[in-house]
Amino acid sequence: MSRRDDLALPNRSQWALRLCALTATVAIASATLAQNNPLGQKPNTPPRPFQEKGDAPAPLSYGQTTPQTVTDKLERYAKDWLSKQVRPVERTTVYTICHARDRAEFDAFAHYSLLILTVVTQSAEELPLKRVYLRMPDREVPILKIESWRRNVDQKLATYQMYGPYREDGFYLFPLSAFLRVAQLQTDLAANRSSLPLLELPTDVGPAWLMSMQNPDPLPGALPTLRALQALIKSCTSGFPIPTSLPQVSPEARRPAAEPLPQPDDARKPTAIKDLFKR
Repeated sequence: MSRRDDLALPNRSQWALRLCALTATVAIASATLAQNNPLGQKPNTPPRPFQEKGDAPAPLSYGQTTPQTVTDKLERYAKDWLSKQVRPVERTTVYTICHARDRAEFDAFAHYSLLILTVVTQSAEELPLKRVYLRMPDREVPILKIESWRRNVDQKLATYQMYGPYREDGFYLFPLSAFLRVAQLQTDLAANRSSLPLLELPTDVGPAWLMSMQNPDPLPGALPTLRALQALIKSCTSGFPIPTSLPQVSPEARRPAAEPLPQPDDARKPTAIKDLFKR
């Protein structure tokens, strides 16, 4: 699990100011992902267009995420900052990405993983999140939302004092192949803040088998089955509602990509950027 603290409230100290540093379709997300950005491209090549920097990806684990584990994580961060006499900030985010354990499970989940994203803010008008997306060097790729839930932060917690009283937890379908691309996971709030950076990519914290796949991108229009979605959520979370239906997908999302994804000669080598950028 990782996190980001956003800008402090206007009166916070100069030191604290240094804290500054996913209704889209699946077809657009999967096809655009492949066309836009190369697998395995090193950071800063091509130049990153991001004015702010998100978190470095945290090591992935298979421990269960619960509303309470998120609360505990937020509380540790808040107490740490308060011990340094940092004044309250406008908002913060924490996330966990839960992916398949092996290729078979990855295929069953349609080459997606589960993004569990939590936002805590001082302003009720900022929630629910307007959208979550991957920002690539030349475009944005929407992240499909499964479901989200609002809850109030306990006034007795340091989290309430540091980050605010309003919290939203959400589940999203995250294309795991984004781990291999130059990108930044961002979110737009309902008010006050857009392009809030969450996560810097590419990263090497993903499973080793991901790099060996010939095409790890989700197929155009593909979704995990409801059974696979529920199984993954049950395996890596507890205490959150289990979805009883898949996200709604428009007919446009079920159209195939305009061109098939290029396939490398060697399935163990990433595809070149010049090929993946072709339309």
